[in-house]
Order: sequence, then structure tokens, then C-alpha cells
Amino acid sequence: MISKTYTQFGTFSVAVMLPMLIFFIIMLIGIGFKDLVPAIILIFVIVTFIICLLIFYKMTIEIDESHLEFILGLGLIKKKYAVKDIGECRAVKNSILYGVGIHLTSDGWLYNVSGRYAIELTFKNKKSKVRIGTDKPEEVAETINRLLNKPGSGSGYETAFDSSNRSGYFILASIILLGLALPTVLIISGRKDNRLEFSDSGFTLKGMYGLTVDYSKIIRIDTLRSLPKIKARTNGYAFGNTLKGNFKLFDQTKVRLFVEEGIPPYIFIKTDETDLYLNFKDASMTIEVYKKITTTTNLIR
Repeated sequence: MISKTYTQFGTFSVAVMLPMLIFFIIMLIGIGFKDLVPAIILIFVIVTFIICLLIFYKMTIEIDESHLEFILGLGLIKKKYAVKDIGECRAVKNSILYGVGIHLTSDGWLYNVSGRYAIELTFKNKKSKVRIGTDKPEEVAETINRLLNKPGSGSGYETAFDSSNRSGYFILASIILLGLALPTVLIISGRKDNRLEFSDSGFTLKGMYGLTVDYSKIIRIDTLRSLPKIKARTNGYAFGNTLKGNFKLFDQTKVRLFVEEGIPPYIFIKTDETDLYLNFKDASMTIEVYKKITTTTNLIR
């Protein structure tokens, strides 16, 4: 009695979707639920990627004497064909334009999770064709054709696949590492305090979303124990308690923030160009910077 199972890991699908899923999760953690609409959108995107990963992380083909069944991922999508209805099965190589996933091609419906190789099924009582991705197309086709009393011959695909699989896992690992590294670098760089450089005419905040403020343009400078209520980020960085860049308050005022929430005091600087809120992780440094700016501003005036 014939009973065989062939499983292909979705190297390409995982390599594409997993880094993106990780990136969006990090984004959600960063913005939290302060901006409700972006948070809801990110949650929807994350759930979508999780479902796709559960579907496309592997392809399983099960063959017995009466049926051929393929199962995508955990089994959310699967399909079964009676062997008696199959006219022929052959190993094929898909066009690179076919990609991966589930879609209709010029060669019939395609179901695959990685690579360009598949088996193609033709049927006795209908003209439609079905292609099912696998990393062992010759072996799967031979098993099915044996049940159909149409034995096939191998073509050496398996050796090639063994080599490509090793390359595939290396590529997968590289893409995942890159997908983790890029957001990690952004988070680490964003969490650093902006460097402050003073000159005779003003000061410059160096780093992410940095800017220069001229002493002559300062209208008001003060310290605050709390920040005004922030409505949304318009073009900036927000991860945890660190806020940098352009934001909007609930009264629609556009402001520049370079703050670590929860560590007062905060320096408020109003210029004829923008409203700026600034502090540092070390509260004593915030006070020192405030004194230096106010002293210099008073001397200039």
C-alpha cells in the first residue's frame, strides 16, 4: 500500500514575510496606542502577516492509493483529488513571473510556497490543470504516475534541490537577520540623546531630526513639569517614551519634540519659527542646558 508524505518548507515566503512582520510589531510597540488609527492599521497588518505565515510557511503533499492531498501550512487551505480522476502528473518548472502563493496562471491554478518547481496535474474529465509546488517534483510525479500505471523516470532533480535548499536556508537566515538588524539600528539610534552643540549665535541639536536655533529668534524660554497633550506624530520618531521630530498637539499646534517622557523638567523654547520642547535622560543635564541658553540669551539681549 502506497502512503507517502512530501513536505517543502516555504523558504521564500518566510524570508519575505517574517522580517516585515517583525518590523511592523516593532513599529506597534514603538507607537503604542497613543495614535489609535495608526495602531489599528498596524494591528490589522500584523494579523494579516501572521495568517499568511501560517498558510505559506510549508507545503505538504500526501499521497495514498486513492487520493492526492496538498495542505498549505497548518491546514487553513487544503485540497484533495481522487487518483481515479487524474489523467497524468508531470514535473514542471514554473516561469519566474508566476511567483509564489495561490493564483491562476496560463498553465492553470498554482499553489506554492517557495521556488519554481512543481508537479502539474491534468484530469480525465476536465480541461483545467493544477500546479502544486514541491522541492521533489520528479519523485512526487513518479509516485502518482505509478498509481496511474504510468511509471516515470527520474531526471536528477533531487540532487539539485538538495543543493538549492541549503542555499535557500542561508538566504533565509540572511534576510531574517537583515530584517531584524535594520529596525534594531533605527531604534537604538533613535533612543540616543541628541548631541547639543553651542555657538556664539545659537545652538544645534545633532542627530535624528536635528535642528538649529538662533538665540536672536527666541521669543520665550521656560521649564515645564509636564508636556502638553500630544495628539499625533506628523514626521518623527516615537518609540517607548522617546519622542523626536514633528508632532501635533490637541490644540492643533505644530511642535518640535526632543524629549524623554516621564523625566521632567522639560525646556520649552518658543521662536518665531516653531515651538520646541527639549529634555534629556539626565534631569540635571536638562537644567544645565536651560541655564546656559537663558544666560546666553540674556547676554545677547
